[in-house]
Amino acid sequence: MFDRKKSFSNFAWVFAVGAVAGAAAALLYAPMTGRKMQKKVSDITERVIDKVDDFKGAVKRVATA
Repeated sequence: MFDRKKSFSNFAWVFAVGAVAGAAAALLYAPMTGRKMQKKVSDITERVIDKVDDFKGAVKRVATA
């Protein structure tokens, strides 16, 4: 039978992994100095952590609904 919660969970993981891979590829192909790269990595890391926390909350709400 089709399990909606499991399907959404799988989608969530694939989406998160794809987002991280895309961000890493973008950083590797963007030429810049070391300090600028460190700042950019730090900013992106903070944004990713915030988005993952938001997404985790959404998944919990769907799973408990």
